[in-house]
Formats: sequence, structure tokens, C-alpha cells
Amino acid sequence: MNLFSIVMGILLSILVISLGLTMIRLLIGPSIPDRAMAFDTIMLHVVGIGSITAALTDAVMLIDAVIVVAVLGFLGTVALARYIEEGGN
Repeated sequence: MNLFSIVMGILLSILVISLGLTMIRLLIGPSIPDRAMAFDTIMLHVVGIGSITAALTDAVMLIDAVIVVAVLGFLGTVALARYIEEGGN
């Protein structure tokens, strides 16, 4: 194992732990804006995990999936923001 793989493995572990904590925040968030922020953060984690996995495995197709997830996460965040703006509780 080279240094790159070790560092990427550590970063991947940190992202997975952080993703778990953010999932908890999504489930127990007391308000919709809290849950919207948690959703946006989860999408960022998924993009990061996918990018690191693509770099470790040289999977070029995974980069396409990461781009799609990033766009869908952005659209979901925009939809939630519009819902909140319209007066959603």
C-alpha cells in the first residue's frame, strides 16, 4: 500500500463517520431548515465518498454517477428551500 491509498482510506473513514452523524441530524432535526441543511450535507458527503472511491479504484464511470448525485442534491436543496419559502412548516 502506498501513502496515497492510506490517506484516502483515512479520509473515507472520516467521511463515513461524519455521514452517519449527519443522518442522525436529519432524523431528529427539530425543524425543516435543520433537515434541509442535513440533506444538503449528506449529498456533499455522498459526492465526497464517491469521488474518493473513484480515485482509489480508477473507476471512470463512477465520476459520472457522482456528477448526477451532485446535480440531484442541488435540485433537492432548491426544492426544499422553495418549500420553506412558501411557508412550509
